Amino acid sequence: MGDQAIAAETSGASSSGSQTEAALELIRSRIIDLTLPPGSRIDEALLLKQFELGRTPAREAINRLAAEGFVRIAPNRGGTFVRKLDLAEMSEIIVAHQLVENTLGQLCNLDDPSLVDDLRAIQEDYRQEVGDRHYLRITELNEAFHMRMNASIGNSFFMEFARSTHHHVRRLLMHVYSLEASRPDHQDEQFQLNVAEHDRIIEAVAAHDRATLTDLLPAHAGTTQERLVDIIRSKKVAPFAINVKDPALNSYT
Repeated sequence: MGDQAIAAETSGASSSGSQTEAALELIRSRIIDLTLPPGSRIDEALLLKQFELGRTPAREAINRLAAEGFVRIAPNRGGTFVRKLDLAEMSEIIVAHQLVENTLGQLCNLDDPSLVDDLRAIQEDYRQEVGDRHYLRITELNEAFHMRMNASIGNSFFMEFARSTHHHVRRLLMHVYSLEASRPDHQDEQFQLNVAEHDRIIEAVAAHDRATLTDLLPAHAGTTQERLVDIIRSKKVAPFAINVKDPALNSYT
């Protein structure tokens, strides 16, 4: 094969890969922000027409999303479906999140020379987005904050697990935020608590205070469960389509 043919083939592969990555990011974002609701069907026509994706990038993106656990391919049901988000599913996400944050507290590299500065920069953006109530961006920056600490560990296997978990946490948080929106004063308090917790995490990292960090991170992860339980108990939000008698959270109902 000549140099020009190789270059053309490489360019084509690179273009296809870029299109797949763009398609993956777009569909994942629409699942996370609930534009594609839990349980909804994703078909090729939707991806080609509504999202203006090419057939090959769309199919490859769907396969990647299936590997990430965001969609289920069910040939016997005639298609691909967004993963549901009932209480049992939420409970699994919460448990995985707690596991990630517990491990992060123990393994975060407090000697990483740029870690504190990076966290402070992310926190400034996070604080701004919280003030503006840009929910999707809030979840994105929250993930970036925690993944920066995960990156300091230097373990690619754990990094992938943490990233996958935080992707699913983002979708859960979007659901929580949308349900909390009917109680703006309460939501304000919850967001300010999150901002303050991030500040304390940064202080612990800066002080090389491992003991405090291992306490803060799991407690911080636990606030998602607390917010969800508060929503279930509240009578100030519209009913939503989950079974509040699910055994996973029976002790809270």
